[in-house]
Amino acid sequence: MRGQVMDIYIMGNKIDYTIENEKTVKDVIESISEIVNGYGHSITELRVDGKIFQIDDPMLEKIEISEVNNLEIETASFFEISSSLVYSLIPYLKTFKKHLEENNIDFSTFEQAKSWITEVLLTSINILFQSDKKSEILSKRNDIVRYFSKFSYKDLEDKNKRLELISKIDQTLDMINEIVKVLDKISEEGNIFFDTTIDNNISELLRLIDDIPLKLQLGKDKEALEEIYEFSETFIDIVDFLNSAINIYTSEDIKSKIDFSKFDTINKVIESIIESISNKDYVLASDIMTYELKPLVEDLRDIITIIREKIYSQISEN
Repeated sequence: MRGQVMDIYIMGNKIDYTIENEKTVKDVIESISEIVNGYGHSITELRVDGKIFQIDDPMLEKIEISEVNNLEIETASFFEISSSLVYSLIPYLKTFKKHLEENNIDFSTFEQAKSWITEVLLTSINILFQSDKKSEILSKRNDIVRYFSKFSYKDLEDKNKRLELISKIDQTLDMINEIVKVLDKISEEGNIFFDTTIDNNISELLRLIDDIPLKLQLGKDKEALEEIYEFSETFIDIVDFLNSAINIYTSEDIKSKIDFSKFDTINKVIESIIESISNKDYVLASDIMTYELKPLVEDLRDIITIIREKIYSQISEN
């Protein structure tokens, strides 16, 4: 195993990362990217000894780790990236519309524009607005995407169809402006609820709940106990998240939807599991995890959904 030969920083913070089989900067970036993706974030920029590179730059494959002193990485949450893409659609759509009005657009530019617009509308809006409360926006989005997908470059030869496309772009801009108003409000009052980190944390808890009983059945009680402690740390992160989020958005109506006693119950259940493992009563520990702990964690996921829906409905009304 090779020791670390360069300093790695994420968002300005030096991290403890040991180089193992990685040979190039690209190898390291791919490994770190998997880790940050698991926390609902993506790498947005990186610097190799102060020089800025895009994450997909082919040069990264040629830079060997032994040649590098510092690797600096910037990240953003999926929510932040999706919001940024939605904001960027406004000037892009306006430029696209101008080219259409002037009948001055070639095949390649048209296809690229159509592809990028539909991709942003599909991926970003899916991440930003997921619950049934947002069905009206999703319905509008789906209609627009279907229209763009069917429209061909040849259709531009028909003046009526070209004018119809321009009208559809205006409708898309109206929808995007509606979304931007919601995003601005969320940014002021509740964006922490929409950060996908919390979803990834809950998914990790549910994974551990399924994995720990299996380790107990295989007699790997030491590994199971380590995962219990990992579970506890992740659970604490979620509680901290909810506490800070509730302080940011202090609607009494939202608070009334949260059963805070569930947090105390989960703590007691975790203690019971640890005690059962210590007593080598693996059957009891597995049963507690499956039949008591798992439903409580699923309830936490429902709480987040309720909060998001409530914030969205209140924002939409204002």
